Amino acid sequence: MCVVVLEDLLPQLAAVQVERVEASGALLRITARTRDDAPAACPRCGQASDWVHSRYVRHVADEAAGGRAVVIDLSVRRLYCENPTCEKVTFAEQVEGLTRRYQRRTPALQKVVDAVAVALAGSAGARLLSVLHHVLSWASVLNCLMRIALPARPAPRVLGIDEFALRKGHRYATILIDAETGERIEVLPDRKTETVTAWLKARPGIEVVCRDGAGGFAQATTDADPTIVQVCDRWQCAMRRLVVSPIQSG
Repeated sequence: MCVVVLEDLLPQLAAVQVERVEASGALLRITARTRDDAPAACPRCGQASDWVHSRYVRHVADEAAGGRAVVIDLSVRRLYCENPTCEKVTFAEQVEGLTRRYQRRTPALQKVVDAVAVALAGSAGARLLSVLHHVLSWASVLNCLMRIALPARPAPRVLGIDEFALRKGHRYATILIDAETGERIEVLPDRKTETVTAWLKARPGIEVVCRDGAGGFAQATTDADPTIVQVCDRWQCAMRRLVVSPIQSG
């Protein structure tokens, strides 16, 4: 006889009390509650509290198990903050590895959704998630993608800078790339000199700027750091070669 503890299969439930597990059709529903004797930290001041105000049930989606979608009906406490100087009168407790504020997905499931959103985005991502037993609209997948924080990138040694039209003749933006790798660094919302200057000042370490013949980027580079070497090519040909050549050489 093989005895399997539920917390071994779903370790995120180790911190709560599981009351019931129901498997019906394509859904696995787990009913659980947080422990009454575990204090929780106020998200504003950090002081621990076990003074209970009330309870309510959160419905949290989790990763699929055994080909079934998983929903956890979790009873959580709303607690009073015991710090009299804290602006937070009451707060809802969070369970590490199981809940996040304002989220209806566990961190593990959110990681899956984020990975799919990065790889496929919109409609294609939504179709793949349905195979993984989690239904999301294409718009929700895009919203998840937009909320993912961009990784911090060091300032490139050689920066390529050029403008492009969002609405030709009316609205332009600025693209910045690592001229040595061809990797896009950032897209600025306009092509104003002060916008580019502020971006360059915030990223010391740039040695060379490759740009077109327009005076705006030249002035922005000079204003940010006069020691930066500027390489100019007519009709933005330098930028086009910098973007295309790494692809062609590979």
